[in-house]
Amino acid sequence: MGIFDKLISSDSSNDPNKKLDKVLYEVPGTNTDITWADAVEGTLILGATGSGKSSGPARHIAMAMLKQGFGFCVLCAKKDEKQRWIKYAEKAGRTEDVILFDKDNGLQFNFLSYEMSRSGAGAGDVFNASNMLVNLNEQIRILQSGSAQSDEKFWDNSLRRLISRTISLLKFSNQDINIYNIRKVIADSLTSEDIKLYSHIKSQASSQKNIPEQQKKEAQENLAAMVDGNYFVELLEICDTLPSTENLATTLQYWKNEFATLSEKTRSIIIESALGIIEPFLVDGILKNQFSKGLSADLMPENIIKNKKIVIVDFSVKEFGFSGIIATAIYKIAFQSAMERRDISIEKDPKPVAFFVDEYQNFCYPAMDSLFQATARSSWIATVYITQNLNGIIQVMGSSNAMARTKSLLSNMNLKYFASNSDYDTNRWASDMIGEHWTNTDSFNYDENAKIKNKTQRSERRRKVEIDDFTTLKTGRAANKFIVEAVVFKAGKLWGEHNDNYALASFKQK
Repeated sequence: MGIFDKLISSDSSNDPNKKLDKVLYEVPGTNTDITWADAVEGTLILGATGSGKSSGPARHIAMAMLKQGFGFCVLCAKKDEKQRWIKYAEKAGRTEDVILFDKDNGLQFNFLSYEMSRSGAGAGDVFNASNMLVNLNEQIRILQSGSAQSDEKFWDNSLRRLISRTISLLKFSNQDINIYNIRKVIADSLTSEDIKLYSHIKSQASSQKNIPEQQKKEAQENLAAMVDGNYFVELLEICDTLPSTENLATTLQYWKNEFATLSEKTRSIIIESALGIIEPFLVDGILKNQFSKGLSADLMPENIIKNKKIVIVDFSVKEFGFSGIIATAIYKIAFQSAMERRDISIEKDPKPVAFFVDEYQNFCYPAMDSLFQATARSSWIATVYITQNLNGIIQVMGSSNAMARTKSLLSNMNLKYFASNSDYDTNRWASDMIGEHWTNTDSFNYDENAKIKNKTQRSERRRKVEIDDFTTLKTGRAANKFIVEAVVFKAGKLWGEHNDNYALASFKQK
């Protein structure tokens, strides 16, 4: 049975959502449980470098999910992260479920082939395949410049059309849809003058009119030379033999009457934009070797769902730089799209899928991540984002309402852990979220002998957790007896014996 096949539960009357009430772990020091339902509402862990956020709360959550058989997608940003997760899996008895995707293991993920060949609704859809490239381009631009540029709408739409029509032409011609062929089509595409010449030669070569035989022979030889020397013309010739359909006619109309007739400057800009996306996949390195050819079944996101696999994507930013970010972004986009298509109701023994992203600021794609998290609960995706502070996310939000957009994105992560931090904005946000309470304060009046003359008491609103309290949390290591502290908060959940809306959690590093 293929990895795309989904097993239908033998008892369709069972409501899988009842499983969401299962306890996942207890938050240490709070006597409060986190359920599957809490987990699929998203978890955010914030803390300064060295705060213990990864070795404390993140490790505790990861081990609980591993032991309960969740599937995993782990995006690695640091060089030591891969080994840490391999040790986690070994300790949880899940070594056989680990699928390591790095430059040395021979696995490949041609994301275009995946989108065209996967199962389910929308499979093979040209727009979805082209959207993968356009979304990747958008994320690259965000990470390079700090935001998407709204004034580039025309160029974005033009780029989307070019890529879409390129994939359509390849599909109609029964060609492999890969980076190399996309580049050849775009680079070899004809201008309006070229189209006129091609049409004239083709007309003479196939003419039934009484023209000199030598002239016709020369036209046929010229046409053959054009086909041999130009991949784009070769595809036009293939399409010319196909039955006419509306989609085929629209595709050919674009190439012959729209794109070919653009001004030289406009056409050049659009072509350069497309080739700019493609170029990194043509240079020897991880993008060419792992992402432009071949499609390993083990890496199918559906494999994570069905077989509860643990896919560790290890193209760390520290080792591979920007290529590592692009590589990880490719799998991230494919994974998120696959999870959004997930249908819990037709699965046998469904379990949440964990999506672990440390150093989240390196992989944040605001538009897609916001939509993804808004529907993650219905797809049973237990997202865990780990980052230092708000400002790291604000940097990729651009200049328009950056703080508001950051808070909107992160507010959808309902379960929050705040480890030690010196970032004022982050600590203020956490303190404001937790809120205030009434507290009694005493005031004393003294006589001339410094004795208390009278005492007054009044009630006033104070922060439950002061802003500077987050700077004093324990950060683990021997100096703190390997204890990592974090303030935990989740709207709608009461914590500990005081039934407050927050608690101080204490995690053991060892």
